Amino acid sequence: MRKIMSLLAGTTLLVSVPVFADAAPTKAGAVQTHRCSASRDYCVVIEYTQASPHRVPLVIAHKVSGRKGHTYWARWTYQEPGQHVNASRWKKSSWTGDNGRAPGVAVETLWGRTGRAGGPKLPGRTLVCTQFKGSTQKACLRLP
Repeated sequence: MRKIMSLLAGTTLLVSVPVFADAAPTKAGAVQTHRCSASRDYCVVIEYTQASPHRVPLVIAHKVSGRKGHTYWARWTYQEPGQHVNASRWKKSSWTGDNGRAPGVAVETLWGRTGRAGGPKLPGRTLVCTQFKGSTQKACLRLP
């Protein structure tokens, strides 16, 4: 049930918040925000703490238009200022459903859980991106 609620929270955020909205505070010192690619087909949703270094307990890769029954894979990457890019392993999409904005289905892949204290510690100005397998397009957000 907790997983479903996390999925719904991420989906609700993508539907209810304008594409380039500023970060919105959530629980004590945590911020949940998102950014979409230029084509608005791919989005990244991130929850992070405002502490320095930032802790990132939740990353969601969101694909706006997919095919029903197709298996999707996604990964997230991060690049600390002046460092090389670090990438996660490819992870199978954990949820698909009716899109509502375009023909097809919305696809999401999650790493972590909302409101949890875990996740990597990343310094400010770190670039966090998500990417779906088979696409060169990424959705990225730079931590403040």
